[in-house]
Amino acid sequence: MRKFIFSISIFFLLFAFSSSINAQEKKVRIDVLYFHATTRCHGCLTIEEYIKNSMNAVFSIEMKDSLIVSSSIDFQQTENEHFQDDYKFESQTLILSKKVNGKEVKWKNLDKIWDYSSDYQKFQKYIEDEINKFIKES
Repeated sequence: MRKFIFSISIFFLLFAFSSSINAQEKKVRIDVLYFHATTRCHGCLTIEEYIKNSMNAVFSIEMKDSLIVSSSIDFQQTENEHFQDDYKFESQTLILSKKVNGKEVKWKNLDKIWDYSSDYQKFQKYIEDEINKFIKES
């Protein structure tokens, strides 16, 4: 009987220990946020298409697993106006936001998207490199 009670005690102790380790694991997510104006030109629509195509080509597994989430947001809509202050931008831009356990811990403005707007290959490489660097940074 003592062996049985000892075995059950060890089991619960191990279960409690593993539960506390799992509770301490960090859940990391990267948001890829394209902010655009309500009225968009051909270039703005092209940038949005480049982002979508790049994300699907390079990060489809991470997006499927919700490790990376990509969104397109009209920053001129009333409910989204705060993003301009939050991320310090004035016009269309792409923001990377790293969240740990639902709380934003850092962000970066990928302000060179317009430099590569006429070359999809360079655009995709820029996005891929910047997201990978962002993921690896602590």
